Amino acid sequence: MSKIAIVYNGRSEEANAFCQKLANYLNAQGAELFHPDQKYGFTLDDIKKYDFSGVDAAVVLGGDGTVLASGRIMSKYNVPLLGVNMGKVGFLTEVEVSDAFRACDRMLAQDYQLEQRMLLQSSLWRQGKVLASATAFNDLVVKNSHYARSVILNLLIDGKLVNAYQADGLIVSTPTGSTGYSFSAGGPIVACQMDLMMITPVCPHSFFSRPIIVSAQSDVEIVCRSKSDHISLTIDGQFASNLRLDDTLKVATAKDKVRMIRFGEICFYDRIKSKLNYDFHLDMDAPLPPTLRKNQ
Repeated sequence: MSKIAIVYNGRSEEANAFCQKLANYLNAQGAELFHPDQKYGFTLDDIKKYDFSGVDAAVVLGGDGTVLASGRIMSKYNVPLLGVNMGKVGFLTEVEVSDAFRACDRMLAQDYQLEQRMLLQSSLWRQGKVLASATAFNDLVVKNSHYARSVILNLLIDGKLVNAYQADGLIVSTPTGSTGYSFSAGGPIVACQMDLMMITPVCPHSFFSRPIIVSAQSDVEIVCRSKSDHISLTIDGQFASNLRLDDTLKVATAKDKVRMIRFGEICFYDRIKSKLNYDFHLDMDAPLPPTLRKNQ
């Protein structure tokens, strides 16, 4: 018998209602539900309070934000996630609501593949003391949170000063986060199974500033060199801290990984085209345009 947890976006009435239907379905299939206080599932606030050791899988009902929050918690217990899209984009989810019951049948039959996703562990230092620490599934962003002004940030990799940026901000992202804010800022798309970090400047005031890809074994530091009181650190777009002059953000690969349930029906690049509204088709049998025929 499989022990299953359901996590849902507690702010969504649709997710709450579907959680009950899914819980009844899983019970009817013989699954054991792991749930708090005889409720059907866990909200994102709930999952921080419970030990998920021994849970075989978690079905996550929501959008990408719900999957990000669930992934950070469930990675500590090696619990695989099956994402059911009930948000807008659902880039990290595996199936839509219409396919949720069929997907759960396959999950219970262990008819799936596991995809490992890396996390980043960060700590914010001030005058030799740790102010805060957190794990990122997508990215960490340092930027001016109040005015449309650039900030000055020193970037160190493995203890060596690489660059001093004057920019709107810097993004340190995982391969999972390569299709998020980093992508919008001009960063590369990276296959999600890779182990590496990307550092992408946001609107740099420099002609030669480009994204940097570093090894997952590297240590990355961002030192705040601006005196503004409005420089912030955000993690996965869900947590925030303020930075002062000479504060240092230290980032390294986390020891835990997120395990995602995949059925192999949609490849990574097809998902990109589908979710990012990109559709390119080249008919190999169609005649070439005149300008291209001349260059053959």
